[in-house]
Amino acid sequence: MITRIREVRKAKGLTLDDVGQRCSPPTTAQTIGRLETGTRTVSVGWLNRIASALGVTRQAVHKKYGRR
Repeated sequence: MITRIREVRKAKGLTLDDVGQRCSPPTTAQTIGRLETGTRTVSVGWLNRIASALGVTRQAVHKKYGRR
């Protein structure tokens, strides 16, 4: 799954640690980084947690093929 997690996080001026701490339950900056880079698979559950931590909808962090 291709995401815009990093793009949205940076636009909001947040660090990996900020997002990790805002997740419920909290997670590590390392995990958020792995989800951003695709080294860890982003499930729908993770997408929902991160979107909530960023204060956006799931659709805002989900990048669809062929769209920017």
